[in-house]
Amino acid sequence: MATPHHIAMELVDAKAGVSSSTVAVHHMFVVVLEGIETDIHEGTLHGNPGKVTVTSPGNLSADGLQSVLVRGGGGGTVAFTLCGDAAAEGVQSASFVQCGATRVDGARAVSVSRCRSVDVEQAGKVTLERCREVRLRGGGLLRATRCRRTDVESFGEVRLARCKGARADWCGSVEVEMCRVVDVSRCGAVTGDRCRVVNVSSCGSVAVTHAVVKMLEEKQLQSQSQQPLSPHSSDSE
Repeated sequence: MATPHHIAMELVDAKAGVSSSTVAVHHMFVVVLEGIETDIHEGTLHGNPGKVTVTSPGNLSADGLQSVLVRGGGGGTVAFTLCGDAAAEGVQSASFVQCGATRVDGARAVSVSRCRSVDVEQAGKVTLERCREVRLRGGGLLRATRCRRTDVESFGEVRLARCKGARADWCGSVEVEMCRVVDVSRCGAVTGDRCRVVNVSSCGSVAVTHAVVKMLEEKQLQSQSQQPLSPHSSDSE
């Protein structure tokens, strides 16, 4: 397939003593850039603007791209910076810094900082900081700090700090610290301190201090969750 004039591939020499075919088998990424799918295990792939670079076997960076999807890499690591729409599927770990819409499926470790929206499914450990709209479905450990709206389901352990609005459903343990409004349903232990309002339904135990804790029926909690945050609240991102 011929590539447009604004996309170019620059290959670097394989390191001495390492078979390029071996590298290709174990660390091959599939990159979809501007609608074009390309296999890459070394070198740089340029967009307009931005670029994708294999920094070392199994490690890839994507910078300044409008839209990019990365798959595979033989359990590799992908880092996105200043991208518009950025997605990773089937990688070992993925990190995003100051991107627009981010999406991850099936990564063991995910780190997201200062991104507009986050959508994660089937992840291991997820760390979020100063993100706006967050949706998480299925994972091990979540740590979210200073996020605007966080919607999480089916995580083993959830830790929320200084978040504005959050909802946790079908999770193991949930810890909240200095959050504004948190809705927790069908979870195990709910603990924390210094939150404005914590709405709880059908959870194992609740021990949140210095907060207004409301024990609600599931229908009541759903009604509470649909209410918007106060329009007078100020953004902290």
